[in-house]
Amino acid sequence: MILTAGLLALITGLAYTALGVITGYELVRHRDRGFSHFGGAFFVMAWTCGPHHLVHAVRHLINGEAAHLPHVSALALGLVPGLVFIGLRVEAAFGGRGDRLIVRTPLWLTALPVLMAAAAGATLWEGLRHAWTMGVDLRVLIPSVFLFACYTLVGLFTARTQLARRPLLGGWSLSGIAMSGVFLTCAGSHLLAGLMVTADPWSVALDNIGVPAAIYFLWTVHRLHKGSVRDWNRRPLVGRPAPQGRRSPWAEQTT
Repeated sequence: MILTAGLLALITGLAYTALGVITGYELVRHRDRGFSHFGGAFFVMAWTCGPHHLVHAVRHLINGEAAHLPHVSALALGLVPGLVFIGLRVEAAFGGRGDRLIVRTPLWLTALPVLMAAAAGATLWEGLRHAWTMGVDLRVLIPSVFLFACYTLVGLFTARTQLARRPLLGGWSLSGIAMSGVFLTCAGSHLLAGLMVTADPWSVALDNIGVPAAIYFLWTVHRLHKGSVRDWNRRPLVGRPAPQGRRSPWAEQTT
């Protein structure tokens, strides 16, 4: 299980780091549009989350640190949405579509949230049992709780946006669904790490730097969700970046 945990952490860390590179490239490439709060916040978030997972990969693959099944399960849950999301971002960076429309609501999409929630609940329960028996390291747990709260809210905002846009689109944005899955599973992974992992200088530093980055990211997503901030990247990381001629899909319609 040590090898599995190390490989999952390595893949996750490389994926987030790649997202940071792509986001930085797009910020520089489109700097004539002005500063993007979403792009800047996502850039900082990715460059704290990516190295966080890479540190855990080193601890497992090189140092041989024991792995815990709930934490490994949390990483596994986030693997598919993460790979889908990064794949679409790479496609968009090379001039491709960067998104797919899932027409209507197929059966697998109806079942997916239920299955993911059940798996996440079982994983969290085992993590709590482990923490109750073995104790926790507060140096890891405290920042992890903040990260869990921030990324859970980001995931819920993105999921709510997909629900609001479904009648207009006649289906679902694959990139939007993957993005929501990325942040919800990332939140769970951070919480389980806080419950089960001991501290080391690198992870403590990255997690504490990640807290203000996550708060800034949450603030940006919430403002975009409410339509109360202008940003050139009105459709964050969904499809190719281009000026939008319509109201931001993040903004709720008010009467």
